[in-house]
Amino acid sequence: MNDLGKGVLFSALLSPLAMADWLLNVNLELSSAGVHQSVATSLQLLPGEETVIFGIADDDQRRKFLGSAELLEVSAEEVKIAFKIQEQLDDGAWRILAAPVISTGLDAPASFESSQEDEQSVKLQVAVMSA
Repeated sequence: MNDLGKGVLFSALLSPLAMADWLLNVNLELSSAGVHQSVATSLQLLPGEETVIFGIADDDQRRKFLGSAELLEVSAEEVKIAFKIQEQLDDGAWRILAAPVISTGLDAPASFESSQEDEQSVKLQVAVMSA
């Protein structure tokens, strides 16, 4: 094997993020229009594909919430993920509550928090763990 091949192989072995066996743990708390919800989930994301991470329908309030994530980039040091948290309004239209891009590393949790005057808040914690 030539020296370049050995270096690439060595780099891949040192970087758990370069391997495919990792999980994304997502914890989400959201409040909107008097409805409070929390979701915790673990999943694997595929590059370039949007994945629905949760869907909540509160029967009492008739509010639906939808969360999705898309893996944007994976490197030896970090993972970049685009999230979109939406709420369905009374008229059936969807409103985006938050759409952050979060960068995190292996076993290095990252978080996002947003709140607005109309008592709407989104708290998102993300961690990439080796499987």
